[in-house]
Amino acid sequence: MKRITLIFVITLLALIVLLWNLVSDTHTLNSGIKSAADEISQIKKEQAALVKYKSERSLSLEKFYLEVFNAVKELSFYYRVPSEVKIVGAKDLVEIRKFFKESQYKGIKYVDLLCSLDLRKQHDTYLLDALYKMLKSRPLDVLDVSLEKSILNITMRLYGN
Repeated sequence: MKRITLIFVITLLALIVLLWNLVSDTHTLNSGIKSAADEISQIKKEQAALVKYKSERSLSLEKFYLEVFNAVKELSFYYRVPSEVKIVGAKDLVEIRKFFKESQYKGIKYVDLLCSLDLRKQHDTYLLDALYKMLKSRPLDVLDVSLEKSILNITMRLYGN
């Protein structure tokens, strides 16, 4: 009887270990499937973002930088808000091409831009609304927005070739 009970307990423990391994493998497989699905959805999201610009003509990054620079300066002049627009890491604007970097998209370069707006005397949000409308239809990403001592800092990534 003791031997039969011992064999039964050992068999039961072996089955529990095998079942545990099976559950562990199933969990690993499910988490792998979930992470693959997340990666696929991320790739589809990037592809959809690129399709938005597919029909547009190619834009020179230098010209696009100047367009954004001038648009921000015009808005700040119109709303009488002091502003500063500069390339992140640039001390002067002699040669801006050296700040262009290759993006993750084939044939497209990017440059990071810091836009600072002093909002101390601004009592309404019309400036921010106009800035949003100006930026939303352009090939750029807003990387960071911060507000420190009534100065709005917006870090943008401009895309072009």
